[in-house]
Amino acid sequence: MSAPRTARIAVLNWRDRRHPAAGGAELYCERVARELAADGHAVTLVTSRPAGTPAREVVDGYAVRRMGGWMTVYPLAMAWLLRHRRQLDGVVDSANGIPFFSPVVAGGTPVVLLVHHVHQDLFTRSLPRAAARFAAWLEGPATRRVYGRRNVVVLSPSTRKAVRRRLHLRGPVRVVPGGADTRGITAAPAPGPLVVVVGRLSPYKRLDTLLTAVARVAPAHPGLELHLVGDGTDRHRLEDLAAGLSAPVVFHGRLSDADRDDVLATAWLSVSASDGGDWSLSLLEANAAGVPSLARRATGARDTVRHGETGWLVDDTEESGADPVAVLASALDRALAELADPATAERLRSGARAWAGRFTWRRTADGVLAALVSEHERTSRSWGRPERRAANDVSVVVDLPRAVLPESWRPGATSRRGDRWLVQDDRVRALLPGADEVDALGLLSRLDVDAHDPSISLLVARHADVVDLTTPARSAQPHRPGGTDVA
Repeated sequence: MSAPRTARIAVLNWRDRRHPAAGGAELYCERVARELAADGHAVTLVTSRPAGTPAREVVDGYAVRRMGGWMTVYPLAMAWLLRHRRQLDGVVDSANGIPFFSPVVAGGTPVVLLVHHVHQDLFTRSLPRAAARFAAWLEGPATRRVYGRRNVVVLSPSTRKAVRRRLHLRGPVRVVPGGADTRGITAAPAPGPLVVVVGRLSPYKRLDTLLTAVARVAPAHPGLELHLVGDGTDRHRLEDLAAGLSAPVVFHGRLSDADRDDVLATAWLSVSASDGGDWSLSLLEANAAGVPSLARRATGARDTVRHGETGWLVDDTEESGADPVAVLASALDRALAELADPATAERLRSGARAWAGRFTWRRTADGVLAALVSEHERTSRSWGRPERRAANDVSVVVDLPRAVLPESWRPGATSRRGDRWLVQDDRVRALLPGADEVDALGLLSRLDVDAHDPSISLLVARHADVVDLTTPARSAQPHRPGGTDVA
């Protein structure tokens, strides 16, 4: 039995985009809520209430319910869920380091855990020892016990690996990258070298490293400017640092989407010096605007950036003891020199746009909804047969000629919900999340395909396969170059 056409869904997140410290996690949750509401689902975003914001509001078709502050939002959201759980069909519990532990009060309402990135190292760096240990316990053992085998949504293959190997979460993990709001920007880049960074000004973003690196390479690139779009707790420290540097740094603060796009459209390059995190939405948005990116080869960013195609990745050198400023400055110097060549710049800008074009918020919302449906199926026979595959860290790619499939073949008819298909010329590829070779052979058997055919391959999915094939597509979405997405 298929899922209801409409559902009542609560999204729990620490903050919303009206919060002064809002960032990528808030953007992700709000865009998912907007897309689901556009489909007719009744969506409520439950979040904290910063000063000057209303307790109740309707935004882009979904309801916002604000309550509490930095820590009190957690018990207040739990109380709200306890009161409303019987009126809900599903809960998306967004973990910004620490989740809401909504299964404690959700009763039989399906809950999906949304993990933006793993915070274990960040807790160690930013909190006193006792607080860091407690926070790490909440994110790890406590989360593992409370959420059990519930479905987990992550934004990148790197985060999927971290939730398995570091948090040891046991539920099925679905990779659902975020989209970009900046597609369609066609303005020409600035005549002189311009680096633009969009995002929250927080210490873990390591923007002080970037400011110092820009100052070092400025003499070799006349007219070089660094523009920072966003605000945060690190702004005053960064302004003090910039005052003593030779390279001009412009602090724009928080801008409207239109003003942000105007600044981003003129950039030669966007840079991330962060220690890591999730799928880097700021770099993807830069790519969608035709801006190549430069990032440390850290968790999350290494999945967002295609080295040599959409920008460059800088090897993480902390363990070797290399000076991070020197490493970033060297990479920045090479990137700006390459972008000074019009042909190279155009190739990278085109590659960036093509890559970002694969990811839309429509697809993101479909992926989150698919996780909710999977959780219904896992826990309720009324939503279909229970999940047969055990949760694991392996995904399999099946690659076969279209000619060996029955003429009546349609994707999804004989496979599990969550399997993804790509028809490309005369080949068909399927990504089977949480599957092994036995599951793949079972799929081929149900398709009445000879598994011993040498034209058929079964391979463990690489990170690139997971990103390329993991998100569901609709017929109304633009097709990828050279292929047709079906789900």
